[in-house]
Amino acid sequence: MVKRQAEIKGTSARAMEKELNEQLANLHVFYIKLHNYHWYIKGKHFFSLHEKFEEMYDKTKTHIDEYAEQMLTVRVQPLATMKDFLAASTIDEATGNEGELDMVNSISLDLQKMSNELYEIMEQLEDKKALSLADAIQEIARDFQKDDWMLRAYLDQE
Repeated sequence: MVKRQAEIKGTSARAMEKELNEQLANLHVFYIKLHNYHWYIKGKHFFSLHEKFEEMYDKTKTHIDEYAEQMLTVRVQPLATMKDFLAASTIDEATGNEGELDMVNSISLDLQKMSNELYEIMEQLEDKKALSLADAIQEIARDFQKDDWMLRAYLDQE
């Protein structure tokens, strides 16, 4: 006799697998973009931006792991290849030709786009009672909004 598994609260999030994986893909593309900018930053703000990009990719790495684990918790299968990440991402990877202001502006725009998309998904997850995943997403979105504010201040766009 096969025992039936108990339903786990929040597993209705499986219906959102595509959207959830888009955000996981964004996190990975963003992580690699930050590495690119960290390695290739040049100019009079090299030291401060080199350090800031490293801080951001370290945080993003943590976000990726937490987010993917929360996806697995509610039985959503996370993407796990660069090919899949690039195909699913809603942000662009670095070109390798950006100057320092273009790098900062690109990151700021990515942070705005990702935090908006994350908040939309968070609201849907709350409706589906996938609260642990919604909480993880909210933490990421808040972090992204704070970093965006700092980058916009750097660009004097406040």
